[in-house]
Amino acid sequence: MLTNYAERYVLRSCSAGGYLGVNTVDQRIEPQASLDKAWIFHTHDGAVNHARWIGEVHGETPDVVKLDQ
Repeated sequence: MLTNYAERYVLRSCSAGGYLGVNTVDQRIEPQASLDKAWIFHTHDGAVNHARWIGEVHGETPDVVKLDQ
């Protein structure tokens, strides 16, 4: 199904209590309290792949959350 709006997904860390984002200075993945700074994915597959990779490295797989349009 095609829509006029791009889908958007973010990663949420249960233990860190927020969303995950990429630090612009050193490119580290770190918790963000606000959706404004969250790392946004435009496909579900991309978000799931990154969540799995983060889980392999950090030992906790973040949740993939679809944002409302």
